[in-house]
Amino acid sequence: MQALKKLGVSGPTPLPLIGNLHQTMKAGMYNMEAQVEAIAKYGTVYGVFNGRTPLLVISDPQMLREIFVKQFHKFTNRAPEGMALDVKPQARMLTQLVDDDWKNVRSTISPAFSGGKLKQMTEAMNSCADLLVGNIGNFGEKGESFDTKELTGAFTTDVIARTAFGLEIDSQHNPEDPFVVYSKKAFNFNFLNPLIWLFFLFPSIMKPILEKFNYNFMANDVTDFFYNIVDQVMGMRKNEHGRVDFMQLMVNAHKDDDPDNDATQVPGTKKPLTKDDIVANSFLFFLAGYETTATTMAFTLYNLALHQEAQDKAREEINQVMEDRDLVDYEAVHNMPYLDMCINETLRMYSPAANNGRVAGEDVKLKWLTIPKNMLVLIPILGIHHDPERWPEPDKFIPERFTKEEREKRDPFDWQPFGAGPRNCIGMRLALMEMKVGLARVLMKYRIVTGPDTDIPLKIMKYKQFPTPENGIRLKAELLHPGSD
Repeated sequence: MQALKKLGVSGPTPLPLIGNLHQTMKAGMYNMEAQVEAIAKYGTVYGVFNGRTPLLVISDPQMLREIFVKQFHKFTNRAPEGMALDVKPQARMLTQLVDDDWKNVRSTISPAFSGGKLKQMTEAMNSCADLLVGNIGNFGEKGESFDTKELTGAFTTDVIARTAFGLEIDSQHNPEDPFVVYSKKAFNFNFLNPLIWLFFLFPSIMKPILEKFNYNFMANDVTDFFYNIVDQVMGMRKNEHGRVDFMQLMVNAHKDDDPDNDATQVPGTKKPLTKDDIVANSFLFFLAGYETTATTMAFTLYNLALHQEAQDKAREEINQVMEDRDLVDYEAVHNMPYLDMCINETLRMYSPAANNGRVAGEDVKLKWLTIPKNMLVLIPILGIHHDPERWPEPDKFIPERFTKEEREKRDPFDWQPFGAGPRNCIGMRLALMEMKVGLARVLMKYRIVTGPDTDIPLKIMKYKQFPTPENGIRLKAELLHPGSD
């Protein structure tokens, strides 16, 4: 308690040894109300204890600007020393890497998300979107409701497999495809696993034990599956140079002990990527892209089903842009500002991440607060996105919050589903394009509506890592122009 008092920071009263973990366990991982209440009670800067370790929770936009941008060089890393497990594959994921290691891998991977690369993905995305439209149509013909996330998840799985790894899979017709099965299994994260809490309570004791057994809180068969997939793709790609996807960029930057490997180092990278780097970041890219994009698409369709006037407006815009086009291409999605506003408002309401984190690399002065070196700063994204002071009537779906005029009135750090600054979500542009292609294709052909089994409002499970409705998102589809097939 003294550690936070010295900083002039208040917060909930901790218990001996466990700190505030009892409150964390009660609140869960994804709890909008708990974050909003904490900000209202303790302010935009407060402190809590993870076991005996103090951390700061900051939502003050001026401080966030310093952390994410102005003094980013002092907040480059995400986890404090001693609180990051050196286990495979997580330890080599971009989200876990620190300092120069992070810069090296980020600079290698970044070109995969350039405008030029996204343009080359157009055809594959539209092809996968057509399968999504067909799947929705199958339910529409029968007048049946569907689990929206199941369908959008199959769509994003297919897109990532094709655009990142060059693999032709059809999880939309085959829900038992191993990619789908293992992707879902990877997210069966048990928040109440006692080993997690022991690690928080006794990091110096638990860290070496968990590392010795390479225990990474994920099922071994999940990591084995992705190691094998990447192994196979690397073998096929070893002597290829024409491809420009995510996997090829990493293979080109890889150099192993094989004297016949003629892969060259990517300009600008300081050292070649290891095989562990490639496996870990392929794994991260696939899992992060699959879950967050599929979830946001599903929630957007839910919002549009509940707000038919917004759906009509989005559809009118899409039809106008697509009048002389066959494919929803790179230029088309950038001419759909209202669809963009609907997605952005959905990202505000149901942010894929509940929190973000940064660690002070040295003592840092922010306004009246001096943050000690190696202290974790937690950014409560849900609390910021649902703060009624920043977002009047935060539980209402109002896409117009994201007009150019409204954005200019608001602090940009009041909306951050992708984080901010140099360490923001690297796949943001790909995710947004993928969503817009899929949603546009669906809305051009179908009206999405609620059914008798649609939960209104949705009940979000607080012990899940991502926004997960208790009963799924059940919706129905009506063909806009019957007989057009």
